Amino acid sequence: MFKLQKKWNILLIARMTDSVNCLTCFAMSYILPGDFWLTLFLQGMGDWLTPIMKFFTWLGYPQAYMILIAIIYWSFDRKLGLRLAIFLTVVAGINSILKQALHAPRPYWLDPDIKAIQVTNGFGMPSGHAQASTVWLYASSCLKRGWLWAIAITVVFMIGMSRVYLGVHFTSQVLAGWAIGILVLIFIFRFESKIVTWFLSQKFINQLILIFGTSALYLIIGGVFVFILREWEVPADWIRNSVDDLAGKNETILSSIGMASVAGNTGGFMGVALGALLSHRKGGFDTRATGWKRLLRCIAGLVIFLALYGITMLTTPDQTKEALFSIWRFSGFFAISFSTIFLIPLLFMKMNLLTPLKGS
Repeated sequence: MFKLQKKWNILLIARMTDSVNCLTCFAMSYILPGDFWLTLFLQGMGDWLTPIMKFFTWLGYPQAYMILIAIIYWSFDRKLGLRLAIFLTVVAGINSILKQALHAPRPYWLDPDIKAIQVTNGFGMPSGHAQASTVWLYASSCLKRGWLWAIAITVVFMIGMSRVYLGVHFTSQVLAGWAIGILVLIFIFRFESKIVTWFLSQKFINQLILIFGTSALYLIIGGVFVFILREWEVPADWIRNSVDDLAGKNETILSSIGMASVAGNTGGFMGVALGALLSHRKGGFDTRATGWKRLLRCIAGLVIFLALYGITMLTTPDQTKEALFSIWRFSGFFAISFSTIFLIPLLFMKMNLLTPLKGS
């Protein structure tokens, strides 16, 4: 019986490894014919584009989204801010798992003629910036404002093109990011009300189990790919093509398979979900107030947010210690997101900067 079970385990791992290799082939084979050409064409237009493209890329970083969503959540529309935070953490979690599964190269890893105007160590497929940028489309869908749709589409497009120009993503990787983000958006619009109604009807202990269980699922799926690909090594030509770019940006090696990104995004999701649940149990809060109170919330909240972020960055462990680095990422993302959604509003209510809703 033991031998049979051992043989089954070996076959299962072999099948899973074959599946992952197929995913790699998919990621590599769907580099579009014009991918290299478009990047080289955009970079050939001149350096005047660099500050513009770097600005739009900055708009696509998690820190920028977290600040914008926090301001909306604290000072303008609690429900919208919360919906955007949950959407963003869900798409980020999916993206980090897919990047591990596909472990596809970035443009400057393959073609030395492509300039790495910005150096990024993680894998390329799908583009996290493009996928996360669909949060702008989600906000527009929630608010139903024509002018906001125009801004959102422009920002989403420019964030995607900035990644191509900077040499960190192929067009195909950007398209994949947009497609996945839009699929998540459609799913949420189709099932959001049913899921929320069902979730709120559960007992508190079951709600906690669902939050922790979903977070664990992210980690398990990511962990499965890391385990299967534990022997995988970054191809030598990827390293050779990127070594000068890495050295110029104070980097040393391309990142390989690891749990850090999955762990960080899982911590962010769990912090938002747990914070939202505890906030709901306290009754929530009313963002309506005088202009100076809204402004004071933004300033005080951002000071606390940036202090937490700064402390997290100052305690960064050695990235080569994978387990410790992953735990740090999980803890840091959890602390920042949980504080943003629950602890900072709780402090504001104690300071009379936010009004607790009736029954809080």
